[in-house]
Amino acid sequence: MVPSVLGMTTTLRTRNIGWVIVMLLVTSACASGSSGYEVVLDGLNEPRGLWILSDGTLCVAEAGRLAEGQVVKEGPTANRADTGSVSCVNTAGTRRRIVERLPYVFYNVTGVTTGPADLAEMDGNLYLLTGEGSGSLARNLLRITDLTTTPEVIADFLAFATETAQPDFFDNIDVISNPFAMIPDPDNQRLLVTDGATGQVLSAGLDGDIQVFSDVPGHEVLTGIARGPDGLVYVASFSELPHATGAGAILRLNPNGSATLAADQLTTPIDLAFDSSGRMYVLEFIDGTQTDSPYRDKTGRLIRLEPRGEGWAQSQLLVEGLPFPTALLIDGEDRIYISVHGAFSPPDTGSVLRFDDLASVGQPVQFADKSP
Repeated sequence: MVPSVLGMTTTLRTRNIGWVIVMLLVTSACASGSSGYEVVLDGLNEPRGLWILSDGTLCVAEAGRLAEGQVVKEGPTANRADTGSVSCVNTAGTRRRIVERLPYVFYNVTGVTTGPADLAEMDGNLYLLTGEGSGSLARNLLRITDLTTTPEVIADFLAFATETAQPDFFDNIDVISNPFAMIPDPDNQRLLVTDGATGQVLSAGLDGDIQVFSDVPGHEVLTGIARGPDGLVYVASFSELPHATGAGAILRLNPNGSATLAADQLTTPIDLAFDSSGRMYVLEFIDGTQTDSPYRDKTGRLIRLEPRGEGWAQSQLLVEGLPFPTALLIDGEDRIYISVHGAFSPPDTGSVLRFDDLASVGQPVQFADKSP
């Protein structure tokens, strides 16, 4: 069962290391444009996937940061730390970092980082997805059952990638795997996971069995995943470098795994969700404008799409000026949650925003970033 993440009175430990337990009221109202938003969690380290537990507690996967005093290696290399974590805040505003010391990687040349990527609750259990990295907890589906012990490994995506990797023309074998997002599929006792490195959606069974649910040629960088009002699975195709404007798409996956185009002309779609009326919301990471860096800060957007025929058409820009947004969640009351500063950001600058009413917004909400 899901642990009582905010009800523990004892010191939480994993790998015999004392955890930091912070109890803060972090909700602060912010007025912006014609619609307000609240910061419901702040001081985060590259926040990514979001989930609301059955008791209303909001949890977020934090990719991590470089360790205090860590010297960055020179050249094209990976800098590794054990700073990934999971933070939660309940409806009263009590906050705790419930899991720590998870693998985090910072790549010198690109600035790309990986670590804890997404969360999901299914059948009373809390599951955590970890991305590319090193160590026994990287590239895994984990189950958090006891806050006093290391999370339990359920499915090993690196092992699956190693077993299924095929040699190229020169007989070289590259093992690639970077799990990014997931949704529960309780009817089949599995979770469906996008792999941001292979263009595959994987089925991870609770018995540890991993299968390819969908292979999407031409869409190697898959990010967000959601179940649509038609019961089908939708995934975001982020697009490959240089991430040109309009190069991204949303794909609809049929039960047999085949993919059809649901929406195109999107720019770096990193996540998607549906409201109670069946409208699609797409979170765009950057605007695609080319500069000396492929990733321009404070250009992320939230847009809404309406059903049109067999697909979806953009209808309204809702929020703009978002700094590297990475995850989107819509709750049962159609309140919208967005993780910002989820990548390419200094430590402790990440936040989770909540927009209570974007239904009647006229002009797009301009996010007012107060971070350094």
